[in-house]
Amino acid sequence: MIVRLLVTDFMLLLIIIPAYAAQSTITEAEGYSCMGDDKSRKQTEQTAMIDAKKNAAEYTSTYIKSETQVKDFTLQKDLVSAYANAEVKILEDLDKGWYQDPTTGACYKIKIKAEVIPDEQAMEKLSQAAANTTDQGNIDYPVAPPPVVSAETSSQQVAAAGPDVVVVPSGDSYVYMVPNTTGVYFYGGSWYRYYEGYWFRSPDYARNWAIVAPSAVPRVVLNVPPEYPHYLPPAYYRIHYNDFHQHWQAWYLNHEWLNRDWFKTERRPDVIAQRNALINQEREQHRVKRERLRQVEKQQQFNKQEQRRVNMGHERQELRQQSLQQKQDRVKMERKRQMAQQKSQRDRKAEGKDKKKQEKKQEKKKEKKKEKPKKSEER
Repeated sequence: MIVRLLVTDFMLLLIIIPAYAAQSTITEAEGYSCMGDDKSRKQTEQTAMIDAKKNAAEYTSTYIKSETQVKDFTLQKDLVSAYANAEVKILEDLDKGWYQDPTTGACYKIKIKAEVIPDEQAMEKLSQAAANTTDQGNIDYPVAPPPVVSAETSSQQVAAAGPDVVVVPSGDSYVYMVPNTTGVYFYGGSWYRYYEGYWFRSPDYARNWAIVAPSAVPRVVLNVPPEYPHYLPPAYYRIHYNDFHQHWQAWYLNHEWLNRDWFKTERRPDVIAQRNALINQEREQHRVKRERLRQVEKQQQFNKQEQRRVNMGHERQELRQQSLQQKQDRVKMERKRQMAQQKSQRDRKAEGKDKKKQEKKQEKKKEKKKEKPKKSEER
């Protein structure tokens, strides 16, 4: 079980992408190794230490990946590169010792506290790339969805929870895969998974998956197409997970499957060529299908753009008509205003003429009144 102790200051700085450079992580990790026939006790201890360092870097990368989100593909590659080449400094040996494994014999386990320092150049590149994005602090990796097992589950329960497997042709080595499942492998004590263009690795099928660089994946695994299990015969021999979990090392040492007729048949070059031909045919069909879908999406996008262009043309036409109507309304209002002004002027002139007429009538009446007394005096 890996216990990660990520310091608070680091996680606060981690949220800000430009501050990625030169940040380190304190973590705890375990490493395992068994002697076998080809390793001394000292070599076994060294191998366990290497495994612990590797797990420290991988689990730190996985933790950071789960705690942050980055959508830009270039930033993803830079972050993977930074932790693929991380420097791991041992701060303390927390626990170590030998133990006897029922199936593999003498084994060595070590638990360390370490400082994981990402590659400075890769982090600087990440910082510079993030500074040029509009979505800073948004790092997101596709994570392989292996079965989730609770922390309280024992190792025996984990083993019982695994899937059946099949062994597939891979030279003189044994590579196991999960039937009817794409891209799940077991080789040399580790599980590998190819998922959405990324490789993941775990010591257990049910937990602790961590993203790894393709260079960390064994060549014999890379040489087997992820789709291979889909093309095995329905009656192809399946191995129960419990048997596989207990005996895979012995089977490797004893060359268990090389004497089985079904495995001999599957190793034949013509059979392998047939499987690969079917896989390539399926890939080509998928490629053609994707291309058709891409063309359909492209046409749909073009139709949407064309419809938007037509709609915008209609909207512009409506705006022009509205503008013309508003202009006509303004002209009408201006004419009405002018006519009202002219009428008002005419009314004022007419009122002035009527007033003058009234004044003249008044003056005539006054003159007549004055003339009457004069005539009376003359008489």
